[in-house]
Amino acid sequence: MIHISLVKIVKERNVSWGITISTILTSVAYVIISIISIIIGKYLYYGTVLFADLQFLLGSIIGVVYCLGNLQRDQPFLKYGIIVGILGGLFSSVFISLYQTVLLAITGGETNIFIFFLYLGFTLLSGIVIGLLTGAILGTIYIYKDMKKYDIKEDEHLDDDFFKDLIDK
Repeated sequence: MIHISLVKIVKERNVSWGITISTILTSVAYVIISIISIIIGKYLYYGTVLFADLQFLLGSIIGVVYCLGNLQRDQPFLKYGIIVGILGGLFSSVFISLYQTVLLAITGGETNIFIFFLYLGFTLLSGIVIGLLTGAILGTIYIYKDMKKYDIKEDEHLDDDFFKDLIDK
């Protein structure tokens, strides 16, 4: 009984769960790569184009796909894809910046609020750009898939019945 209601809640709150999934996956991927780097003594991955871009891409893709896969018919794909991508990137950036600042403090480095905001600036640039692009691209793909599912022929129109009812009255 509890399992069924939990599944229902998760499907109804698809946007917040998409953001949560995106944030957790991005942050966990970053922490795992960081810990492995500390253990071997060499940093494995800074980023290809932007800072931590593969971690942001992984979290954004999975979070946005989850959200868009559970949207109701009346919810726009592009809007919610972009919202989940941007907010997932924003929250992930805060957690990654906090992790970097705490790690710097533990290792004996100089830390203050300026260092946190410096880290936050770099990670926000990556997180928001990658989240926005991922949400927009996946939202567009879902719009295209939805249009193909409800393919309308050229001679058919969705509102023909509406106009026929008006003419009959």
